[in-house]
Amino acid sequence: MKITGVALAGLLALTACGTTTAGSTTDGSESSSSSSAPASPSSPASPASTSSGGAGTSSGSYKVAAWALPVSEAGDKLGSLKGDSFSVDIYQVATDVASKDSMFVDKETKENLLKKGDPIVYLNYVVTNTSSADIPLSHSLVTPKAKYTDWKYMGGMPSDSSSDGYKKHGLSSSGVKLKEKAPFVLKPGESFNIAENFAYAAGKETEIEATLTPAAADGKLDHDKKEKAETTVSLK
Repeated sequence: MKITGVALAGLLALTACGTTTAGSTTDGSESSSSSSAPASPSSPASPASTSSGGAGTSSGSYKVAAWALPVSEAGDKLGSLKGDSFSVDIYQVATDVASKDSMFVDKETKENLLKKGDPIVYLNYVVTNTSSADIPLSHSLVTPKAKYTDWKYMGGMPSDSSSDGYKKHGLSSSGVKLKEKAPFVLKPGESFNIAENFAYAAGKETEIEATLTPAAADGKLDHDKKEKAETTVSLK
């Protein structure tokens, strides 16, 4: 499915293409701290509880896995993607502002790609086992990642790593209850959710890719059974 959005000029008008890796900058050095005037966050949709209760219960139209945190259906549903044995529903939950500078800078301009006070958006991904067999998962679960279609850099987009923002909007960047141990068995028809945030641009066309790598009997990742699925949506 592809939904064409209206590109927001200027947000990613970056003059150079640098390589980014997790925990590093595009030119191999951490950016210096800088800030811009905060943008006003939007009023978030009512978040779901993030308590650890309700094992194996239903949450709206989803049946939550016993080891998973409650599933939130808050926000606007942007679309879905489907793999061979799983599906992912994509919700835009809220906008806010970054709590600090990211560690990613443009290689040539030295501009931080996500500054303190820059607008960010929270997406929530609800993953469901659509097969007839149990899917054992490691701590990596299913890894959904968003990237603007005109993103000029290799690697993913920077995000605000503060846990306070996730809590504020009733979301989780892990999806798993405390003290639960792998493997996390996702039974047929069961779901869990996991969220991420990144720089926000209204109407921006965004590629969403999800990777599922099940756990083998010895607990290691079974790369032979890896699945990938993707779609393109437009932010509200």
